[in-house]
Amino acid sequence: MRTSLGSIAQTTCIRSMSSVSPPNVTSAQVPPTSGYESLSGFQLKPASPSYFTTNPVYNELIVNLDYTYSQYRPVTKPSKTAQRPNWLNKDALTVAVGVDALKTSQYRLIISKLNQLATLTPRPSAIEAIFSQFSKSEEQLSQKAKPRIVDHLGRALATGRRKEASASVYVVEGDGKVLINGQDSSQYFKKSQDRDSVLKPFKATNLLGKYNVWALVKGGGTTGQAEAISLGVAKALLTHSPELKPTLRKAGCITRDMRVVERKKPGQYGARKKFQWVKR
Repeated sequence: MRTSLGSIAQTTCIRSMSSVSPPNVTSAQVPPTSGYESLSGFQLKPASPSYFTTNPVYNELIVNLDYTYSQYRPVTKPSKTAQRPNWLNKDALTVAVGVDALKTSQYRLIISKLNQLATLTPRPSAIEAIFSQFSKSEEQLSQKAKPRIVDHLGRALATGRRKEASASVYVVEGDGKVLINGQDSSQYFKKSQDRDSVLKPFKATNLLGKYNVWALVKGGGTTGQAEAISLGVAKALLTHSPELKPTLRKAGCITRDMRVVERKKPGQYGARKKFQWVKR
């Protein structure tokens, strides 16, 4: 391959220019700039990788709680009988964390991490500082919940929750009508087991057909909504007749079921199920 003399001369000129050291330029000769126009204006490296996530404040909190546990776990003795503080509710914890909103799953994860730290005994001052931020104060603990009463129309209001469903239930003496979001229970719930779940407190106390129910429910599926209404009905019945508590307790009507669907894991077919392994 032939090379022209002009290209050789040009290459030699470029190499000679690159070998010459650049002149000394003082800061007085360069006008001050800002932003990305100067080297001093480049964005600094974030202190934590959580900066690049969708919710950096929440993710940084989870990382710090895990790090605190791993740091003090070797020098303390975990105890399952250690007393746990009364944690803030979801709304108050959202404000304490400093985010706009927390999902229910995120709130439960934070509480589980805090409960994990609560098992460490004796508790270092760093853990006590975390607990003081996310636990209820003495003033909040002294505030008692308002007692449920029957209003001037003879209605008792109660709230029931199950999974992601939440229901506000009014119970009043009547002939046994059940309205859910303005519809009859037979129209709203197509499954007989969901309709039976709503009436379970009445059947357990032999009060079927003696009270009317009006419920507003949202969130979750039909099973969660039916069980949320059932819990609300049981609580409202206690407002009318507190002596029914042992019967409802024995039937399991006034204890909230805290079980939720386990989340799916990445790289798996479901929460526990793995993908089928194929040899060839």
